[in-house]
Amino acid sequence: MRFGVNTAAHYKSLDASAKQLLSYICAFIMLYNIKQLYTPALEAYEFNERALIVDTETIGAGAGIEIIEIAIADTAGNVVYDSLVQPVFNRLPPPSKHKRFDKAELASAPQWTEVWPEIQALIDGKLLIAYNASFDRRALAATCSRYRQVSTERGWRCAMHLIKKATGAKRALTLDEACARYGLCGGTHRALADVLATWRLLKAVTANAV
Repeated sequence: MRFGVNTAAHYKSLDASAKQLLSYICAFIMLYNIKQLYTPALEAYEFNERALIVDTETIGAGAGIEIIEIAIADTAGNVVYDSLVQPVFNRLPPPSKHKRFDKAELASAPQWTEVWPEIQALIDGKLLIAYNASFDRRALAATCSRYRQVSTERGWRCAMHLIKKATGAKRALTLDEACARYGLCGGTHRALADVLATWRLLKAVTANAV
């Protein structure tokens, strides 16, 4: 299909499977570009009121990744956003002892297009901090690309790289390992618990850096 002046009309004429394929291609391009960018380590002085802490839980892989839970906290430890997100393109994995989500709790969850306006307003112009920022950054970029949305955060910083430097570890530590180093409760691989665990960790690390 040739795309030109009547791109919108051509897009509307596509069937569901073609639209899904096109969304995957767009998401892949965005994902590839974001992957090439280095996400700097958080500096202690950047942990301030102009930043937010983000954690996402996802399903799928590569360009097909979908955010199914997102939590955002400010640097005072207040949770400013927390929501499940109903997956559209991916099925939940089969039940297992490590299962974190089930169909029942996601059945009534809003879709990404419903939660995005509030998230966008919160992160606009903010520095976003995540424990493994390269992962969350790519997940957000791929999801926004799929729905042709623009994310206007000021930038991203990685807490994991800060912790590695602060502890002198030879390798990057998981969130649970890092929290254990400081005698703190770790996360549960759920967005709310993990974003608060990251906040407690950064509070301890940045206090020692002052």
